Amino acid sequence: MTGAWEDAGIIEFMKWLKGQGFDHLRLFISTRRSLRLVVQGQSLIRHECGDSKMYVVEAAWNGEYCCAYTNCLKEDTGLIRQLRETAGIYPDREIPHEIAESKDFREQRWHEADRDAVIDGLRCAEQDALACEKAHFVESCEYHQYEETVTLLDEQMHYLADDDGGSTFTIRVAARDEGFVAAASKYGIVDAGVTDNFKKTACELAKRAAEDARIGLHAVRMKSGTYPIVIANCVMAEITGHYLPMFYGENLIHRTSALAGKEHTQIGCGLLRIEEDPFGKEGTRRRRIDDEGVPVSRKTLVQEGVFENVLYNRKSGAKTGKESTGNGFKPDVTADIGTGVTNVILSCEGETHSREELLLAAEGGIYITKIEGMFAGGSTRSGEFSLLASGNKIVDGQIGTAVSQFTISGNIFGLWKDIEMIGDDPDYKTEAGTCVVSPSVKVKELMVSGE
Repeated sequence: MTGAWEDAGIIEFMKWLKGQGFDHLRLFISTRRSLRLVVQGQSLIRHECGDSKMYVVEAAWNGEYCCAYTNCLKEDTGLIRQLRETAGIYPDREIPHEIAESKDFREQRWHEADRDAVIDGLRCAEQDALACEKAHFVESCEYHQYEETVTLLDEQMHYLADDDGGSTFTIRVAARDEGFVAAASKYGIVDAGVTDNFKKTACELAKRAAEDARIGLHAVRMKSGTYPIVIANCVMAEITGHYLPMFYGENLIHRTSALAGKEHTQIGCGLLRIEEDPFGKEGTRRRRIDDEGVPVSRKTLVQEGVFENVLYNRKSGAKTGKESTGNGFKPDVTADIGTGVTNVILSCEGETHSREELLLAAEGGIYITKIEGMFAGGSTRSGEFSLLASGNKIVDGQIGTAVSQFTISGNIFGLWKDIEMIGDDPDYKTEAGTCVVSPSVKVKELMVSGE
């Protein structure tokens, strides 16, 4: 397994930059490869595979930070001009740190998948979905596999290397009956090296998506009021993911987080636990270092409902006299280091419950299966939210009539404190490089605005 630090071309490039008068040199190298297979109507309609590489060149010019981006390293006067022109225009960026000790954390996550087995699994999943009651059309039946390798290399050719990657199925099914249409999506993690599980995983997801679409048919309006609520696992994962920036050091420092001033205080019920686990098999992201080269670690954000830990990168940690917590990540290759997370797991400090038990405990309430407007309707500054939602009435402890076009509103801390039961059915949601895993939860009540 070779690395960029063994590439003679990169070594010569670094020497060339040094000779142009730059110092404190560092390369950030992102290499990505992916495979996407999509089946529709039993035919393979998309087969994409590709590789990409991006270099971020960072240095100091006359004592000031500068950077340039390129997908091809070469001794180019244009690159030199770009570096010199950017000197001093990023006053908040730090001159690169030297790497104290070279380490290779890569695990070679890429495994050559049996593409015939994947396609066969997708075809069977589509058939199983369409065999379900009221299923009308499979909108998406897709396999996606990727690997990203990140390498940090300084002018002494000291290096840090890590990789991330995984394989997932996505199935989206539309149901139809008497002019009513509803759709639902399901996502599943698979091991690209274990082809025996492809068909089983894809077919299970397809059936679950078809069932969720079916129970969304014939939706009616909900009357306004306060109701006991069961929030489906994927929805709770979406809500939790949206409010993660409240735990970021820079937002607490600038008091743009609703958690400012709440360190080590009760922000949720005693059952609530939220932690970041970069090594957890439940999630899709697994890193050993962050994008600043700091080792990542498992850490508890909320324990028994108490806010325990703040997440820092080097810069935000330094402002408060703290070390980085290994959460310095780039939102994209060309961006500055921000704060980010790997896998975030919401779990229960006590006994978990089946979905049937959650529904029985929320008699007369609503089972929420979908929300919209999270970006605009959820404030990380105040914790308030107002979200368009849909789901089903809960009647006799069962999933009843579908309901839609109602709004749920409240405060995230109130929601966390009102959690009375936590399920045993964790599911995940990925967005912007973060994976959030959550089971379903039963909440004492939420305000609903309907007809």
